[in-house]
Amino acid sequence: MSKYYPPQYQVSSFQCLHCHVHAHQHWEDMADEGGGLIYVDGKPVKLSLCAKCKGPTLWVAEKIVYPLIGMFPPANEDLPNSVKDIYNEAASIANQSPRAACALLRLAIEMLMEHLGETGSINESIGNLVKKGLNPQVQQSLDIVRVTGNNAVHPGVIDFEDTTDVQALFGLINVIANVLITQPKQIQQLYDGLPDGPKEAVKKRDSKA
Repeated sequence: MSKYYPPQYQVSSFQCLHCHVHAHQHWEDMADEGGGLIYVDGKPVKLSLCAKCKGPTLWVAEKIVYPLIGMFPPANEDLPNSVKDIYNEAASIANQSPRAACALLRLAIEMLMEHLGETGSINESIGNLVKKGLNPQVQQSLDIVRVTGNNAVHPGVIDFEDTTDVQALFGLINVIANVLITQPKQIQQLYDGLPDGPKEAVKKRDSKA
């Protein structure tokens, strides 16, 4: 999957929420009918316009209020449909309730572990996958989702000021799916595309081993 550049206040470019292209953004201050700048909580209301599609993104108190759809990276297409549904549900509410989105993402991880053949707790599943050769960096990603998800459902433990932390969790889900599902699938497709002769030679080599 290509790198996702989330919208950020006053950055020069990000993934447009309208056309989904990583494009330059033109920033404007919003003014009232008399030409005076509009402020909310002491911060100017701003509009960013996509250079690609001219789609507007409205920022109030440095947060996006329009559009709310598409603020998070799309789910990896190779995720199981059941996991993808939870992922998309989390994306639909993450701006309004980051804590609830974190809880859903933790559920998505549990379902993904089950899809990968692990039926124990997330912690046990992580350990089993490491024994099977899981990259330690992916293990760290799984631990981040597990710990953050656990804490996020307990009021007062984690207080999200914005969606930055949730943005990271969506990215981690896709990284995990890419390493554990997409890459093996791509390797298998490449192998299946080999001529029969070389594949037979590989089978004979492996049978001797």
